Amino acid sequence: MSSLNTRYSVRELQQQYDAGNKQPLEDLLRAWIGIKALPPEDLNSFFVLGGYHGEPFAGQGATDPSYWGGYCNHGNVLFPTWHRVYVWRIEKALQSIVPGVTMPYWDETSEQTRMQGIPSILTAQKVELDGKQVDNPLRSYVLQKAVNDAVAGDDKRYSKPAGYETVRYPLSGLVGTAEAQAQTEMHNAKFKDPVTNTNLLNSNVVAWLKGGPVTNSDPHPLKGGVYWQFETCLDAPNYTAFSNTTSAAAWTKEYKVKTVPLEQPHNDIHLAVGGFDVYNEGEFGQISGANGDMGENNTAGLDPIFFFHHCNVDRMFWLWQQQTGHTDSFDIIAGYAGTSANTLPQGGQGPAVGQEMGEELTMDTPLYPFIKDATDPNSYFTSRDCINSESQLGVTYSAGSLASGQRLFAKTAKAEQPLLRVWGIDRSLLSGSFVISAYADVGGKQIPLGHHTVLSRWNVKHCKNCQTHLGVEAFFDLSDLSADELSKATFSVHINHRQDALPEALQYHTEVLR
Repeated sequence: MSSLNTRYSVRELQQQYDAGNKQPLEDLLRAWIGIKALPPEDLNSFFVLGGYHGEPFAGQGATDPSYWGGYCNHGNVLFPTWHRVYVWRIEKALQSIVPGVTMPYWDETSEQTRMQGIPSILTAQKVELDGKQVDNPLRSYVLQKAVNDAVAGDDKRYSKPAGYETVRYPLSGLVGTAEAQAQTEMHNAKFKDPVTNTNLLNSNVVAWLKGGPVTNSDPHPLKGGVYWQFETCLDAPNYTAFSNTTSAAAWTKEYKVKTVPLEQPHNDIHLAVGGFDVYNEGEFGQISGANGDMGENNTAGLDPIFFFHHCNVDRMFWLWQQQTGHTDSFDIIAGYAGTSANTLPQGGQGPAVGQEMGEELTMDTPLYPFIKDATDPNSYFTSRDCINSESQLGVTYSAGSLASGQRLFAKTAKAEQPLLRVWGIDRSLLSGSFVISAYADVGGKQIPLGHHTVLSRWNVKHCKNCQTHLGVEAFFDLSDLSADELSKATFSVHINHRQDALPEALQYHTEVLR
């Protein structure tokens, strides 16, 4: 590439705007207004591009829950590279409207985000553009066409009509059935003030980043929270373990060192912004009945904030590459957990559109549907084509948080460390995403050990392939406990879920790995 385009944080663009340099932010707004206004058949339209991630579903996954009807890859080694090209593709669409514009990132580990939550340009109802107040194109998207959830077992839960506007926590967006729509209307009637809703959203994001209750007297993030996860994922020893939850769990179990993959804090931000319709409210600040679009893979790509989030996820990917010397090469460990296109134990999705059941995923697996050469419709990107963001894609990042290597937490230990393993949770008994929290009980004191988010499908029990991959494993670091505390500790587990009560058949086991 002859020149580099720099992606800035969206707050940097806001600061430039406030200082009098309005063009960068206004160009971004114009570009987003432009792609959202394109006909939904246009390949540069937001409807098409947002829909690549999940709905509208295609291929076998449009009806068969053994497959995934979107193109995105989760729970496998293609997670970072597929989403890297995805961000690049929407940036190209934005540039078709405003040449030279770049896709900004939401710096999710910056001090401002940790203290305030989401940048206001992503949540404001109105913005000023060319001296006029206009609807903020970064806040939501109104569907130009309906999307129909026809997956067996979903009961049309995630269908959306034309004219539906995406929502975020604390609101609900389930409108696919008459019953769901009635429940959503009843829920949303309690949250009519947009300003209050934004405050609730920001408080939720801050709490997830911290990993516990937020108080002005104690703003420091906690071990296990999303900020800690983002820091710690930079310590991952290789691309395979870094890339996804399935591979990282296998690596942690094999080497007895807590390994956090990039996908884990990514998952948590999705639930922080979208909510996930929990009924046992309280933990993580979740409001019962909240179900915003970012909380579901089916609909997450239809909320514009998805791309600001994933631009930051890609920035973290690039930071890991820079800080570990992998800017020009990395490999996938052949045959390792997370390297096949199956539904996987950690909440995997099934083969994506274009993939075969059981297909081995390699550096040369096509990243459908992204075309590298416009003159050749079969020239799909592969992971090998996007290793180096700068030389291969022509993009780089401004120096956001964590770029300097400065940290709030010590690096993950390289030697074996005591870990609590939680295993045997049959996810077919739980509908959709859930969160596992673990605690050490020592002398009457309950010590939180962290949480583990599982982004799972609503209809796992209807997926024949899923039935052979049901057990969820989670690992919690016990190195902060003294030897005496560890010898006396008992452990408890809490599952934050969507149902009104845990099924009686649901079981789990715990063991300490040393």
